[in-house]
Amino acid sequence: MRIVIILMVAFLSGQSHGAAKSDVVIDFAPKADGAKYKEALASLIRLSDRIVVTEHSSLYDLYDVETEKYLISDEITYDERTLSNDQRDFFLVTIKALDPTTQDGFSSCIPVVHHTFYFYVGDKLQDTLGVCFQCNQVIWSGTKAVPPWSLYTGLAKVLVELGLSPRRDWQKIARDALK
Repeated sequence: MRIVIILMVAFLSGQSHGAAKSDVVIDFAPKADGAKYKEALASLIRLSDRIVVTEHSSLYDLYDVETEKYLISDEITYDERTLSNDQRDFFLVTIKALDPTTQDGFSSCIPVVHHTFYFYVGDKLQDTLGVCFQCNQVIWSGTKAVPPWSLYTGLAKVLVELGLSPRRDWQKIARDALK
């Protein structure tokens, strides 16, 4: 991983002039990571016999301050779509067309995943990809590479193609589902 930190260190002498410059580079997100991530995801899409996308609740959707408890104990599935061959092709083309510029900034919040992609080979679940569109984070073990920034707009396009929505009032939906 690569993050570049430039440190300017000023050494003041008794004559109050002159500054020395010191550059420190720490690898945090290599520029090629976005491209590697794209290819790993495209490979998983090609490998999968079936891809299912769910729109669902998150534990963090409803919290009771008085009791200090989360109100959703079991995930609630609001909608589920199994991709047709045409939708799967759209997914693959969308991922392959992503700008590979590697994500180099990350939110410090906890991802609140409301969309999960399930990838099956035969009848066996091969992998899952969870997405938080609020903070632009994914939870996927398919690669150690850092995703490209464009991943989130690409995944949002896929959801819209499936008739789902990347952004909704998740708290309201959870409250309604619990009634």
